[in-house]
Parts: sequence; C-alpha cells; structure tokens
Amino acid sequence: MKKIVKILLTEDKKINQEIILGIFEKSKFQIDIANNGQEAIEKFKQEQYSLILMDIEMPIMNGYEATRKIRLLDKQIPIVALTSNSCKLTIKRTKKVGMNEHLSKPIEPKRLYETFFRYINSL
Repeated sequence: MKKIVKILLTEDKKINQEIILGIFEKSKFQIDIANNGQEAIEKFKQEQYSLILMDIEMPIMNGYEATRKIRLLDKQIPIVALTSNSCKLTIKRTKKVGMNEHLSKPIEPKRLYETFFRYINSL
C-alpha cells in the first residue's frame, strides 16, 4: 500500500499559497495550510506530516520560533525554509534552528520537487 504524502505549508500570503498549490496541483500530495507559525504547531500536533514548508516572516509567530517548537516535539520531520531572503546569515539561521533546507522565493518548481523527493523518498 502506497504511503500518503501529507505536507504542511506554512505561509501567510494567499498568493504564495496559491502558487505552491498550483505547482503541486497534479501531484498526489495532500497539502494543509497554516497561515502562521502558531497554526503550524497546532496542526502539527494533530496530524502526521511527511514534510513541512516553513515561511520565515509571518505574523503571530515567525518560522524560526515555530521550527524551534516543532523540533522539541519531533527531531526527524523535514522542515524546508521558504523565504524571499536568501542571504548567508538567513540560511545559517534557518540551519541553526533545525531547518533541513532553504528554498528562495520566487519558487522554482523543479528545485521544489527535487527537495521534496529527496526527503519524501527517504521516509
């Protein structure tokens, strides 16, 4: 039986949510959306996800803080930073809080799929 791939997309901007949902429109992935870090933590506690896409700059709770809290609950879940800030300091900070990868916006569909399959195939 094939495993269902569930992804938690944590992103506050509707347009970015729509872009990512569009990229995965033909995939068999199930995608849940959290509009901020606090929602991501709540959804993570209720569901079992294969991977988390985590925006950095969000209201209520940013991606760094959400990742820190999720890492207290689960050290293994792949968390991929999704941000328009790709300076070396930001990349270093995402790694320090426990994110596995760093993808820059605007999203390159090929790179997004490559990243997903690298982690999802190792499950």
